[in-house]
Amino acid sequence: MPHIFVVNSKGGSGKTTITTQLASYYAKRGDSVILADHDPQKSSCDWITARPERCAKIQLIPAKLNELIATPTANTIVIHDMPAGWIPTIDSPIFEKNACNQMIIPMLPSPTDIKAGLRFIMALTRSGVLENTAKAALIANRTRSNIRYNNILMDFLHRVDLPLIGTVRDSQNYIRAIASGISIFDLPAGKVKADVEQWQPIINWLENR
Repeated sequence: MPHIFVVNSKGGSGKTTITTQLASYYAKRGDSVILADHDPQKSSCDWITARPERCAKIQLIPAKLNELIATPTANTIVIHDMPAGWIPTIDSPIFEKNACNQMIIPMLPSPTDIKAGLRFIMALTRSGVLENTAKAALIANRTRSNIRYNNILMDFLHRVDLPLIGTVRDSQNYIRAIASGISIFDLPAGKVKADVEQWQPIINWLENR
């Protein structure tokens, strides 16, 4: 079963938002889910602490930076919330051997995030991880069609030699959900239809192993 790493060396790119949405999606679907929070800020831990009892269960592991989290059963999905500043290497002990290691890189529509994202992608390419250890893809995160840098971000992502697998809009639904320890998948379907639809191509990429 897969290990999904939500990564970007730039802080504030929305890694915890992406991590918690994925964990909730798979848990609600009935999968066994481990959420490994490697970030010293422990934002995913805070989210789990606030999670209502009625919601699908997610096992939390407050993990060290490069701590290996072995899958306990064949049907367990491990989702890793990685900290700012972390750049994987081909010998990073965090990668489980013979597992499906997948990396999602969320990027925001701002000049600072685009420049930092380019440096991160270049470091990732040089590391050899993509050839031997894991596959990676990009998400345009917190997008707003009415800002100029949204188009600049999309143009940049289409030029990068990694697949762009989804766009997640800037929606208050995520803020409301995270504050309550839930996700958009736990909210009434009629209120989050547009948000949920954006996740289908992301899920499709993750499951096309």
